[in-house]
This record gives sequence, C-alpha cells and structure tokens, in this order.
Amino acid sequence: MTNTPQNQPHIPQLQIDIETILSTIALELARVRICAQCQGSVLSLIDDLAQLVGEITRLHSTLVQERLISANLRAAIRAALGAQSDGEPDPLAYLRDEFPDADNAGTLGDWGWS
Repeated sequence: MTNTPQNQPHIPQLQIDIETILSTIALELARVRICAQCQGSVLSLIDDLAQLVGEITRLHSTLVQERLISANLRAAIRAALGAQSDGEPDPLAYLRDEFPDADNAGTLGDWGWS
C-alpha cells in the first residue's frame, strides 16, 4: 500500500492560515494612511511579505512530499525485511517498486544488495 496524505495522520499541518493573514494585511493597509515618504517602504514590505508567504507554502509542500517518500521507503524496507525472513525469492522487489527509474536493479546492486 502506498501512503498518501489522506492516510497519513502524522503529516505536519500548516499552523497558520495564509489566506487569513494576507487578507488581514490587505485590510489593515487599506485603513492606514501612508505618507509619501513611507510609500516606497510599505510597498517593498508588501512584496517581501508576499514572497515570505510563498516560501512558507513551498517549504510546507516540500516537507509533506519528503515525509511521504520517507514513509513509503520505510514501509518498503520493512516489507523487504519481512519477505526475506519469510524466505521469499526476491525480497528486494518491495524496494525496487519505490524507485521510479527503470534501472533500479543496478542501483540496488551498486549498494551491495542482491
């Protein structure tokens, strides 16, 4: 069974509501009178905040993807170890299934696994 975000209860949830934060910033900025001298700084700050929010979203997405890959590999390792202990003829097949490249048999062999 391949793990997906729907069946992994321990996926870290983003602890902030990005949409709410962005709309709050927009509302507050709409109510504030910005002097001409501060205009450039405020606009630069808004751009920086938008980039920061984008980076937070990207990093969270990457974290979720990497945890999924790690969980799938851990499950494949456990399955391979169980298969070896059960005497299956090709216990590494469970690991090969987790590697998307076509030449995965050579890759596993390069690690000294047979």
